[in-house]
Amino acid sequence: MHAIIARVSATIAEKPTTSTALWLLIASGLGVIAAFVTTVIAFIGLEDLGDKGTLVGADNELGFPSSALALAIFAIAVATAVALYAGAQIPQGWWIALVIILSLGVIVEVWAIALAFTPLLLVQLVFVVGALVVAARRIDRPIGMGLFLVLASTIGFFSAFRLTVDKVTSIIDPTGPLSCNSSALVQCGKNLGSWQGAIFGFPNPLLGVGGWIAPLAVGIMLLAGIRFARWFWIALNVGIVGALALVIWLIYQSIFALSTLCPWCMVTWAVVIPTFWVVTLHNIRSGNIPLPDRARRFAASAFTWIPLITLVCYVIVAVIAQLRLDLINHL
Repeated sequence: MHAIIARVSATIAEKPTTSTALWLLIASGLGVIAAFVTTVIAFIGLEDLGDKGTLVGADNELGFPSSALALAIFAIAVATAVALYAGAQIPQGWWIALVIILSLGVIVEVWAIALAFTPLLLVQLVFVVGALVVAARRIDRPIGMGLFLVLASTIGFFSAFRLTVDKVTSIIDPTGPLSCNSSALVQCGKNLGSWQGAIFGFPNPLLGVGGWIAPLAVGIMLLAGIRFARWFWIALNVGIVGALALVIWLIYQSIFALSTLCPWCMVTWAVVIPTFWVVTLHNIRSGNIPLPDRARRFAASAFTWIPLITLVCYVIVAVIAQLRLDLINHL
């Protein structure tokens, strides 16, 4: 009887690892197929057109099909899943690295879709988000949160910096090309030149250049093992809520008033949204924001589903843009 109980206990203990391997293999395996098909289609199109063939969207920016990069990212996740099935003991360091790699994959897919939408790119985005959800659940939460804040802040700072550079370029040479202008619909020149692009009397990107430093510093200090008082977390949350409110207003102005989609602005939107969920749900589950126990339990459960919640937010914005701007036909 003791041996049977021990065997059952061992089986139960193994289930989380087996489940992780299965779901990671499904998401990344299907991602490999989608990325491979997309890459092959891109090369077939180039070969059929010969010297008239051209790359478009993110492919043109990178100089090669972006799906080839997605293929490599998915392959790494597949290798991790197979290693789990083979009984490998994968350390936290590798899961952290995999989350960073998959997060970059999400960013690349969102960027590629923004530049040139195709159904296969959307499929790739769904699968890379799925793989990210599975991998993120294997990370110790404080470490994962610190890494997320560092990654999100770095991306947000870079997009704000690029927008600032384009603003300076537009002032020095109003007729000069901007890095974010792709078409009449996908551009940032109109946004930067409007009153909505300087609502406080100076270019909005300067808010991002300065503002993203705060969560970047918090992320680094979390990784260093520093813990903060409740008032600090609440103050950070207030700042993030303010950033989200500004982003929602800018999304509305961009889609309904300016009828444009600014690529670097969309990158900013893409990182502010999950940052809001991460900080807010963490504060609720940890008791930094005093709420009933039921709310804390709900926040703790919802925290593990932040990638999916974020994806739903992205889809809502995409649907609004499509209904208002007929995005697919313009791209």
